[in-house]
Amino acid sequence: MEKILKEFAVRKLKEPADDRIDSDIAWICSSLGFLTPRDRDQTAFKILKALIEAAREGKGLSSEELSQLVRPTIGSVIYHLKRLMKSGLVVKLNSSYELRMGSLLTTVEEVEKDVTATFSRIKMVADDIDKKMGLMRRSLNRAAY
Repeated sequence: MEKILKEFAVRKLKEPADDRIDSDIAWICSSLGFLTPRDRDQTAFKILKALIEAAREGKGLSSEELSQLVRPTIGSVIYHLKRLMKSGLVVKLNSSYELRMGSLLTTVEEVEKDVTATFSRIKMVADDIDKKMGLMRRSLNRAAY
């Protein structure tokens, strides 16, 4: 079994109709695969919101602080923090967690670079497989999916 270095999920969802910050953060969480039926308490959303608020003050939060803020078990907080770190949104510095960059936008832009780099590597290997198997490139003029 290979160790997962990063894990990305991107869903194309309709943007929220209202202009509330909670709706926008929830939409980002859903778009990145963090709000799922399994997360009934919306722990990932609450953690991300708390980290965004902490970023405004230029600080991070410990897992204990996050557990007190979002009120799930410490185990649930750690589970969601690990998922957020695997996605590249959150980093752990010393004993605190924070957004990867100083703002949510720059954090998402860095994740976008990670995804692009990952697809570049996938394309390189796919091209190598095509060459080894003697496959020709299909026309890019086909109708869009």
